Amino acid sequence: MNRHNFNHQSLITNHQLGLLALLLASFALRLHALLQLPGFVDEGNHLLWAAEVWQGRVIFPFSTAKPLEIFFLAALMPFRTPLWVGRLGSVLMGTVTLAGLWAVARQWSGARIGLWAAALYALTPWTFFHERTAVADPLLAATVILAVWVAGAWAARPSRRRGLAFVLCLIALPLIKLNAIVFAALPLLVTALENKNSLARLWLPYAFAGGAVTVVLGAASLRYNVLGEIVDRAESVGGLSWPQYVISNLGEIARWSLVYIDPLWIVIVAGAAVALVRRTPLATLSLAGCALGLAHVALPAAMYPRYFLPALAFASLLAAHAVAFGLTLISARALRRIAGATILFSAGWPFAAFAAQAYRDPAALPLADLDRMQHVAGWPSGYGIREAAAFTGRLIAGESGAVVYANNLATQVVAWLYWPPDSPGKVDLAWSSDSPDIVGVVASGRPTYLIVDTTRDTADFFGLTVNPREMARFERPAGGKPVIVYQLIAEPFAP
Repeated sequence: MNRHNFNHQSLITNHQLGLLALLLASFALRLHALLQLPGFVDEGNHLLWAAEVWQGRVIFPFSTAKPLEIFFLAALMPFRTPLWVGRLGSVLMGTVTLAGLWAVARQWSGARIGLWAAALYALTPWTFFHERTAVADPLLAATVILAVWVAGAWAARPSRRRGLAFVLCLIALPLIKLNAIVFAALPLLVTALENKNSLARLWLPYAFAGGAVTVVLGAASLRYNVLGEIVDRAESVGGLSWPQYVISNLGEIARWSLVYIDPLWIVIVAGAAVALVRRTPLATLSLAGCALGLAHVALPAAMYPRYFLPALAFASLLAAHAVAFGLTLISARALRRIAGATILFSAGWPFAAFAAQAYRDPAALPLADLDRMQHVAGWPSGYGIREAAAFTGRLIAGESGAVVYANNLATQVVAWLYWPPDSPGKVDLAWSSDSPDIVGVVASGRPTYLIVDTTRDTADFFGLTVNPREMARFERPAGGKPVIVYQLIAEPFAP
C-alpha cells in the first residue's frame, strides 16, 4: 500500500516537473529576440494609451473596448522600452495559458493529457508569433482558460473565494475584448458537466458580473460612445449572403491553418473526431471552446489570425485527446515512447524552423497574408518607421527647437515606440489641432521634419510656402512602400 502511494506521488511530481520545464522552455523561446520584429500600429496605440494612464487618463481606456488590456499594460509601465515590456506581458500570459491548459485537463481527465495539450500549444507557430506582440489576445486566451478552470473548481465545491474568482473572470472577459463575452457560456457548460445541482446557483455570479459590466461599459458608452465606435469598426459583408460570408471566413481560417499549424492540424482534426466519438466531459468542453473561439467568423467585421488564440487553446486539448488515445493503442511501452517522441519531433521541427527565422529575420517568416500586411509590408507595420524615427531622433539631437511631424496617426504611434529617449521633443501629428501649426513652424525658421509613410501619404503642400526635401528613405521588405524623412523648407512648394 505504501509503495502504491509512493509511486502515485512520484507520477504527480513527474508531471509537475514536466510542466515546469515546459513553462520555462516556452517562456525562454518566446522571450528571445523579442524586439526583432518591429512594433505595429495596434501595439503602438495600446502602449501609448497605457503610458497615458500614468498621466491621469485613467478613464479613457474604457473607450477602447479593451480596457483591461490597457490597464494590464499600464501596470508594466513606465519604462524606457515600452514595446519590450508590453510584449513581455504577452509572453507571461502565454505561460499562464499553458499552465491553465494543464490544470483544466488534470481537473477533468489527467495531467498527462494536460502536458500534451500545453506542449502542442507551445509548439504551434501561430501561438508563438502572436504571443510575442503586445495585443489583447494572449491575455484573453489566458483568461478564458482560467475561467474554465475556476468554474470547474466552483462547481465541484462552491465557496465564497471560488465564487469571487468566478465573478472576476466573468467580468474580465468582455473588458479584455467585448466580443469575448461569448466565452461566458463555457462556465454554464462546465457546471452542467461537473455538477448539475450547482446550475441553480449560477444566477448570482452571472447577475453580479452582468450588472458590473453593464454599469462600466454603459458609463463608458455615454461618455465616449463606445458602442457607436464598435459599430463603425464593423465592416459590411461585401454583397455576400450571411452563409457565403461564414463559408468565406472558414476558408480563410483553413488557409491560415495550413500556414501556421501544418501538420498539427491533422492531429487537431483527429482529436475532434475522437472527442465526438468518446464524448468525455473534457472532450465536450474542448469542442465547445473551439466552437465559441470560432464565433468571430459569423460577425460581419474584420478578423485577424491573432483573434483565434483562445480557439487554439481548446484545439490543443483536442489534439492532446488524439495523441493520448493513439498512444493507448500501442501496448509496448518502448514503442509508446518512440511514438510520443515522433509526435513531439513532428511538431517541434517546423516550430524550431519558424522560431529560428523569427530570431534572424522575421520579415522572411511564412505568415498569413493579413499578418504579412500588418507586421511586414503594409501601413500598420513598423518596418521603415522604426528606422525613420531613430534617424530623425538622432538628427535633431543637436538642433534647438526642432519639430518633427508624422503624416498620419499610425505613423505617429509607431514612431513613438522608437523615439530615442534622449532626443528632444516628440513626434507631432501633422495638421492636428493638438500639434503646432506646421505652416507657421516652417515659416518661423525652426528646423522642421516630416515622416511620411508612402503606403498611404505623400508630402504634398500644394499652394503653400512649404517645400519638402528628402533627407532619408527607408525601404520596407516584402515589396512594401518606403518611409521617407523630409526636411520642410520655407519656400514655395515644388512637387
